[in-house]
Amino acid sequence: MPRSEQSQAGSDAFYVSVLQSALRDGALRPDDRVLVVCGGPKDDASLRRAGLTNFEMSNISGDVAVDVENLAHADGSFDAVIVHSGLHHCASPHRGLLEMHRVASKCIILFEPADNFVTRTGRRLGIGQTYEFAAVADNGLRCAGWRNTSVPNWVYRFTAQEIRQTINCAAPFGPHTFNFYYRTRIPWRQLRARRNRLPLMLVMLAAPLLRLLDMFGPVTSNNLAAVVRKPDLPHEMFPWLQPGARVPEAKRSWFAGKFGVPPVP
Repeated sequence: MPRSEQSQAGSDAFYVSVLQSALRDGALRPDDRVLVVCGGPKDDASLRRAGLTNFEMSNISGDVAVDVENLAHADGSFDAVIVHSGLHHCASPHRGLLEMHRVASKCIILFEPADNFVTRTGRRLGIGQTYEFAAVADNGLRCAGWRNTSVPNWVYRFTAQEIRQTINCAAPFGPHTFNFYYRTRIPWRQLRARRNRLPLMLVMLAAPLLRLLDMFGPVTSNNLAAVVRKPDLPHEMFPWLQPGARVPEAKRSWFAGKFGVPPVP
């Protein structure tokens, strides 16, 4: 990765900038209780540089072993849950996304590979990976693949629309706020490690153009970040719902006005 993508003390410039945007927008506060899943040193450095002070780092292995697909935490037990380049290692990335949503009371923040025409073309040209061999090789065939094992994972790439749909299907109780950010990241280390030098040469020639195309992020950038802010229930509940015993339920008076549903006898 170019030096411009790296910030001081091992943090990541794009990571930090998105966190700072969430702080400015009020999605996060510096002292919010944050769970970082699939975490590592880059996460720790980036959160500290952004100004977050109350976070718990976790991974599927290590001192704090947390499986993002099966979080043991109670609903809403953290203000926010963050993942950086971890969901595409899951057996079910969407399950991990929804577990993050369940455990967060205010918002979730994710950084993942983006799916678009450019990234699909890059994969066909051998520039991007279909299965993530490089990370497994970098870790001596010990981990960093599927569910953090040595098995190279399929690199799942996200779109903004599928993130919206996945969250709205899981929690149709109030309006979520979605903010998306895009960045082109060139995998220099991965390309230089390959014996076939053609993909590296192609990217070196195209690098200036790829940077310019960042202005068309959803179409061209290979990484996206999403800040998903949950509705403040029951204050921001949809008008056709009312509080229920466990989850919201349909409001009879609203349906009576719209569809002529008779009142309760």
